[in-house]
Amino acid sequence: MNNYRRFNLAFLGITVPGLLTVGLFNAGIDPYGVMNSPEILGLNRLKTQKFNHVRLFKAIAVTRVEPKTLLLGSSRSDLGLDPNHPALNAESAYNLALVGPNMYEVKRYFDHAIANQPEVKTVILGLDFFMFNQFKNNQADFSETRLEKETLMPKEFLNVTFSLGATRSSLETIQSSLNADANFLYQPNGLRYVYENEPERPITEEFANMMGGFMEREGYYKEYELSQEFLGALRDLVEIAKSRDIELKLFISPAHAAQWETLRLAGLWPEFEQWKREVVKIAPVWDFSGYNSITTESIDREMNYYWDSSHYRESVGDLIINRLFDYQTEKVPSDFGVVIDAESVESHLQNIRRDREAWVTHHPEVVRWVKELKPTP
Repeated sequence: MNNYRRFNLAFLGITVPGLLTVGLFNAGIDPYGVMNSPEILGLNRLKTQKFNHVRLFKAIAVTRVEPKTLLLGSSRSDLGLDPNHPALNAESAYNLALVGPNMYEVKRYFDHAIANQPEVKTVILGLDFFMFNQFKNNQADFSETRLEKETLMPKEFLNVTFSLGATRSSLETIQSSLNADANFLYQPNGLRYVYENEPERPITEEFANMMGGFMEREGYYKEYELSQEFLGALRDLVEIAKSRDIELKLFISPAHAAQWETLRLAGLWPEFEQWKREVVKIAPVWDFSGYNSITTESIDREMNYYWDSSHYRESVGDLIINRLFDYQTEKVPSDFGVVIDAESVESHLQNIRRDREAWVTHHPEVVRWVKELKPTP
């Protein structure tokens, strides 16, 4: 019996200090940015792992910031909408957009934000076609248990401090910080920005990789069915905003024209148009998609508006916010952004078809290029 007791004491004497050391190490490095630990240059300043845990760290960050202005949507909003835009109250604005969400996830983060900050006054929501795909499942890092709460739940606290995954993330954070090696980083206001000035690959490869991914990945263009559940999530969000007197700005994101050709090649253009019809039944929306002077920018290394076929740059996000808030509209191209409702949607769709025909006439090489990217059955 004494031997077992000595063994247990020795085991605990080794294990407990070891676990405490691991926990303190991970809490200090704070690779996911949820412990509010100080950032030290060359040690944990470049938190590259936040990109893989967006739903975790933004759920915590928004409770600390307590913003009165929310920017919501997909990675297009995450990368392109700046809370520091002069038309907004930068001191109380936060980019709560997620990476690859469906509309239900977006709505639940809206719920989470207003549960922790009842004084939300303005919401800007970027809508994307794929967010309403019935086959767009909740992402692996989405968790209901963390939402509408002020702090980490015990299980999640253990995961970010004592788990092997957290330790690996801490070591990767240290390595990235020491080597100043990062592609994406997040600002305290939730905006993701590109750490490197130029993409690692040529811009044509960035476009091809993104368009090919949309055609091949589940939940995007590979298979599509317009979800009534996700339309219902948008409807609920709109109704909640009205009941709380929240100023709600809805807009359709301006992917590049080549992206729309990818959607068309996937045979989804009729569904894309029907999605717009369904959205405007819920509320008027600003449409920045289609073929305009921004979305038809020439695809080359000197692009000013796009990182790839799907994601627009901050300069475009600034134009969107300008248009939404009637701020310095002289800087916004006249053909960029049209407000549509149930009465005007059909004529608007017809105009886009006409604009597309004109664009194709002058850019047949882009259409051929997109067709070459289509996966073989």
